[in-house]
Amino acid sequence: MSPTLTTLAAAMSLALLAGGVRGYCGFGFAMLLALGLMLFMPPIQAVPLALLLDLATSLGLWRRALRHADWPCLRPLLLGMALATGLGVWLLASVPAAPMRIVVALLAMSGAVALLCQRDVASPGHGAQRRDMALGAGGLSGLCMTLASSGGPPLMLYLLYRRMPSLSMRATAIVFFAASSSASLLGLGLAGALHASTWHWAAWLLLPALLGNALGQWRFESAPPRSLKSSVAPLLIALSLWVLIREALA
Repeated sequence: MSPTLTTLAAAMSLALLAGGVRGYCGFGFAMLLALGLMLFMPPIQAVPLALLLDLATSLGLWRRALRHADWPCLRPLLLGMALATGLGVWLLASVPAAPMRIVVALLAMSGAVALLCQRDVASPGHGAQRRDMALGAGGLSGLCMTLASSGGPPLMLYLLYRRMPSLSMRATAIVFFAASSSASLLGLGLAGALHASTWHWAAWLLLPALLGNALGQWRFESAPPRSLKSSVAPLLIALSLWVLIREALA
């Protein structure tokens, strides 16, 4: 079924907002868009759509990110992500829509609270890396990415713990999220969760998402954010509460 004009306008506004947040803060697009879309579509539709748009709007970042990513750190993260993605696909395809919306909202809220509680790193460096910790961080981020498009907080918290330089951190995150979104979309496609309507919605929302990206990047260049605590985290908490209250009243 084609979306109504009101629903389409709301979704395009969400894509514009999510694009602006990602352009300004560096991540958060898929989390914000998936949470917002779940207000009028089930998670099994909202999550693949958010992942697809997140992947499409990040294409221009890949070339530079591949050069600057911290590959010794990235390899165990990607292995953990690959191992967890199948479980995430199975859960998303198996659990009914209402409880899954609650799970997704709680995951996003937990990630936002973790960002709020994260302590600032004193100076760039290379924190100790344990392979089991990297596998766990990659697995948790991959699972959250597939279930809720919310793999950002687990990964970013781990990278902040590693105390790597900001350029390397951003590049590592871009490569990881591109790989994670691709793996999740492949799994969801094999599970039959990608339909013609997904591509139809993506065609409508791609331009607002790209416009938001450009506006966010322009804003970043004029006034960079001091931290994620004052940008992505409050928006995630507000949207998560909105979803939870809506489910409680339904």
